[in-house]
Amino acid sequence: MAYLVRMLYNPDNPVVQLCVKGIQKEYAGNFDQAAKLYREAWDLAADAFESFTAAHYMARIQNSVYDTLKWNLFAYQLATQVVQPDISEAFPSLCLNVAKSYEDVKQYPAAEEYYQLAERYSRHLKKDQYGNMIISGVKAGIERVKAVTSA
Repeated sequence: MAYLVRMLYNPDNPVVQLCVKGIQKEYAGNFDQAAKLYREAWDLAADAFESFTAAHYMARIQNSVYDTLKWNLFAYQLATQVVQPDISEAFPSLCLNVAKSYEDVKQYPAAEEYYQLAERYSRHLKKDQYGNMIISGVKAGIERVKAVTSA
C-alpha cells in the first residue's frame, strides 16, 4: 500500500525518499525505474524501521505471488522489531498485505488469521480516507476468504 509513506516517516530519510520516488515512478507506469529505486532503498536500509519500509515496497515489485508473500511477511516481521510509538499505525496495512498474499497462494487459514489480525490492529487507524480504505480492504478480504472456505 503506497499510503504507508504518509505515516510516521521523516521525509529527510534517504530510504523514505527513495520509496517516495519509487511510488511516483510506479504510479506513472515506470515499473522498472520504481523497482530500481525500491532495491536501492532496500540496499541502503540500516535499521529495522528502514528495512521494514523498504521491504514493504519490495513486495510490490515481485514477479510471483510467493515472492510477494515472502517480502510482505518480511516487512511485517521487521516492523515488529521497530521501537517507535506510532509504528502501530503500520500494522493494519502490513497485515492486510500479508493476508492478501496468503489468499493469493490459496493458503486460506493463514489469510484468515492475518485478515483478523489486521482487523484488530485497525483500531490504531485514523478515521480518514486512508483508514477507511484499509478497513474496507480487510472486510472485503474476510468476506472473500469466508466465501471460499464455506463453499
